[in-house]
Amino acid sequence: MSAFSPVELLPNELWDEIIGYLFTEPPSSKRLHHAPSLQLTESPTKDLKHLAQCSSGFLRLVRPQLFTHVRLNLHDEPDFHSFMTKSGLARHITSIIIAVGEDSPDHRADPFWWRRVLGYLDPAHIMVLAPPTFIGETIGSPIMDGHSWAFDIPLQILYMERECRFDGSSKLPDLASCTSLLRARPWTSVTFNESSSLKAYNHYEYFLSCVPSILREWGMMRGEGRNMPLQRPRDLPLLLHGLSTFSYTAVFPFYNHVQIVLDAVLRMGSLRRLDVQLAPDRNNHVTEIEQRGSMDANDPWMELATSYSLIGFTVSQMDSLKEFRSGDLHVEAVRDDLLANLNDVIGDAAWVHDGRGIWKRN
Repeated sequence: MSAFSPVELLPNELWDEIIGYLFTEPPSSKRLHHAPSLQLTESPTKDLKHLAQCSSGFLRLVRPQLFTHVRLNLHDEPDFHSFMTKSGLARHITSIIIAVGEDSPDHRADPFWWRRVLGYLDPAHIMVLAPPTFIGETIGSPIMDGHSWAFDIPLQILYMERECRFDGSSKLPDLASCTSLLRARPWTSVTFNESSSLKAYNHYEYFLSCVPSILREWGMMRGEGRNMPLQRPRDLPLLLHGLSTFSYTAVFPFYNHVQIVLDAVLRMGSLRRLDVQLAPDRNNHVTEIEQRGSMDANDPWMELATSYSLIGFTVSQMDSLKEFRSGDLHVEAVRDDLLANLNDVIGDAAWVHDGRGIWKRN
């Protein structure tokens, strides 16, 4: 008598088709522009896990898909490495999330953790969900955090992608000589979610405060008219020049900080697409919460309006740029003003707006 049920005896080709319908994208990919949270990876959909629990046969079929996207706690990395080696699943992993909370045992982890992990994994996508200082140390750009108390930013998101993975004949970079995760793979797309600056608006002369952010370090590199020493990593200008897509999300950053971010964007000489979102997403009520303090409710919106003037000017100056996207047109109260602001600068014959926040160069 067969130990398998009739459904388990279906050809593997049919099961691949069935599993394909159950497979879903990781929840984190749809929440990159939401408020950074350790719950970013939680999903109510667990169809593949439930199927894998039905029998050992189903587990064998489903396991590669279950490990396509993984979240790794760094203190568990030795056990994870052992499991990957024994199971042969490392080649199936296409994305990995390193999630580190301020109270996590990973908070003081080795900033070169990626040398170990990328020694046996070759993901096309890496997300670091962690405090600003941890992100800075990971990419070799230690940040100035002297004003962190004013912003109270527990987590930020750094998400990096590349167009293709290395095949078996390709040689991986020498990780021992790499001093930054940026250099460990040829990343072509970077998304940075800086979190909210709203708490700082409650302080006198808030605009003098410096948000703890790697983008401040990138934008303050030595350049024309600047006397700042070159920030680490040393080959940062070359790494930025290799990016084709950059996405910046922040909740009401100060316009002077946005100018520094744009200074970094201008160094991305091969950039073809720029995405920006400076207002809270539809489900974020942080503005109402912070207005209970001493903040002038008009200040954040004034900073946003000025920021978009600077953004429009920068977009018009970048010859390589083919597409610009604004994620803020869902805010009806400022939609018309933002459109007018941007169209005044980039609304010429060279750019076409589709009415949904996307401008494309003709």
